[in-house]
Amino acid sequence: MVSTLITAKPVAKAKIILEPGSGRDVIAVHQTGELGKVGFSFLDAGYYLLYVEFPQQEGKFVKEDSKHTTLTKVTYNGKTRTYYYQGAEGFFAVKLSGLKKMNKESVQAVFRERYKDNKAQILVAQFQAEKNGAAITIDVDAITAAQFKRATDKLGDDISTISIQGVK
Repeated sequence: MVSTLITAKPVAKAKIILEPGSGRDVIAVHQTGELGKVGFSFLDAGYYLLYVEFPQQEGKFVKEDSKHTTLTKVTYNGKTRTYYYQGAEGFFAVKLSGLKKMNKESVQAVFRERYKDNKAQILVAQFQAEKNGAAITIDVDAITAAQFKRATDKLGDDISTISIQGVK
């Protein structure tokens, strides 16, 4: 996914939830495959919210030692459209790509947690499809604490401390 993430591991069975900007209905729910990818195609024009329910990781993808500790929970690299998340489930990189018929400037990283059936669902992005037939691909990888710390130190923004309002 990202060249600096050499030991990243594709995350199978991450639940990806797509909702309209109003957040009232679920449009689609898919799980990532063995390569950690899922795509949505033929979207109607409009605003969308993208949630991820991360599966529990093990080993180096969830362990943290004192030299890799960071208070940052979420950060976003706008150039590569990669969202970095740290939670009880582990450390993750979520890359948004394959944007077709989208207002690319409307892709905005968001951080909001909600719980459904005792599972955390993380709102990672909101975006606007400009025309019918829009598409987006989501790539989810598990990363190590060291990789997460490098990414957050490089970017320097903790978006979990910023209140970002969703589209209504």
